[in-house]
Amino acid sequence: MSLKSGYGKSTDLNTTEELQINESLLNKITKILSIVLEENKTSDNYKEKLSLQKNMSFTSYNKPSLSIIQYLYRIQNYTEAEDNTIIIALMYIDRLCEISSLLLTPYNIHRIIFVSILLAIKYNEDICFGFDFYAKIGGISICELKKLERDFVCLIRFKFYIDKSEFDNYKSYINDIECDEKN
Repeated sequence: MSLKSGYGKSTDLNTTEELQINESLLNKITKILSIVLEENKTSDNYKEKLSLQKNMSFTSYNKPSLSIIQYLYRIQNYTEAEDNTIIIALMYIDRLCEISSLLLTPYNIHRIIFVSILLAIKYNEDICFGFDFYAKIGGISICELKKLERDFVCLIRFKFYIDKSEFDNYKSYINDIECDEKN
């Protein structure tokens, strides 16, 4: 049984143009997140912050085998999240890091990406599926997904509202990024 069985629209994108727009957005977001990860590695107290975050629900013991771009493609393929939803998810990640002082690392980035997209889907889109569907996409248990979602929501202090001007600034920033075909 595929993840999309009985859920939503077909997994095929309607046009080549739509696919290229989406690939471009996912590549740009991957570039942004990769830059943040690299900057975090070179921060003064990286090892100290890393050890403090070891016991957080977002932190994995091992680095996931999928790259960020592969994971984003997987999530996008099954959820069919709108481009604006993906941008909102990036804004939630930024908000999470600002409010909670969480440091993005190779050990937590995948879970943070996944939960931020899930919350952005719930905030921005008309169709939302159950935890069982999303847990399969994320490769985690339903119980773990619920805990990650609860922790994320608490860490951003339930601040889901996105101001139009703030959204437009993020969208403009992302559109201005130039990146290679594949990251």
